[in-house]
Amino acid sequence: MKLRIISIGKVKQSFVLEGEAEYTKRLKSWCPIEFTEISNEKGASLPEETAKKLEAESLLKQIERDDFLIVLDERGKQKNSIELSNLLSSKMNEGIKNVTFAIGGAYGWDDAVRKRAHLLLSLSSLTFTYQMTRLILVEQLYRAFTLIKGVPYHKK
Repeated sequence: MKLRIISIGKVKQSFVLEGEAEYTKRLKSWCPIEFTEISNEKGASLPEETAKKLEAESLLKQIERDDFLIVLDERGKQKNSIELSNLLSSKMNEGIKNVTFAIGGAYGWDDAVRKRAHLLLSLSSLTFTYQMTRLILVEQLYRAFTLIKGVPYHKK
């Protein structure tokens, strides 16, 4: 199974990139992970709904028909680390080839993205920047795989 993280906007902060690189390096021994950044430069000057539609169109072009799409969304279901691990384990057992996580921009997602999603996931009731969301997500993916593989990392 391959993990894909698609985000609206480019990560520029070095501390985020360094943290992402560390967890990506650890995770790659268990599964491939790929990052895709969708530019949001055009959307910055547009009305909110127009920007969300453009971002949705750009994202949906990146999604394969068979991808299991998890959209990070403030309205989504919160899962603890063990529940996320169990979800990923079940997708591997089902033979899902790609699990794609989508991280939205400042305005969130257009309804077209929410409708395509297999799961709306909220990492917290707090609001994070998309850069911090990426870092938190990749750490949680690493944590999930340590649980799957029985590697000591997660404290119960």
